[in-house]
Amino acid sequence: MPKILRAPIAGLVAFTLANVVSNLLFFQLGAPILFDPDIQSAKVIDVLFEMAPRPLMFENGPLYMAYAAGIGAIHGLVFMMIEPALGQTRLQRGLRFAVVLWALMALYFEFHTPFNMFREPLMLVGLELVFWVFVVLAEGLALAFLYGRSRHAPATAVE
Repeated sequence: MPKILRAPIAGLVAFTLANVVSNLLFFQLGAPILFDPDIQSAKVIDVLFEMAPRPLMFENGPLYMAYAAGIGAIHGLVFMMIEPALGQTRLQRGLRFAVVLWALMALYFEFHTPFNMFREPLMLVGLELVFWVFVVLAEGLALAFLYGRSRHAPATAVE
């Protein structure tokens, strides 16, 4: 399959996996801490669980996932454009793409929305940034392995 087709497909699959990891970490494992009203900002709890309309992911999960698939396809296309600079092996490319995602997406999001807009405590922002490491690792590694060999490098023993 041509890389121009494989990239968005790999991206949407990887982003879907990242969404599952994100939901498990933030809304299952981390929920007792992240949504404890004694620690968490009231704004965060209000926006997620009390104010109408509730977030799209709670109100219309299939529509939310359709939008997420589009974002994943774009991530796959971005990966395709920069993958020669990410390393020769799939593991290197996946780990390095995860670093790019974390640095350009997670840091900005956590600063702009939870910290800035909702006044989330820094301790919780820090915990969320740790969770984001696992989310972007899932996406980066899945995308790199599904995408396959680099366009500009011969196959290696690790490939």
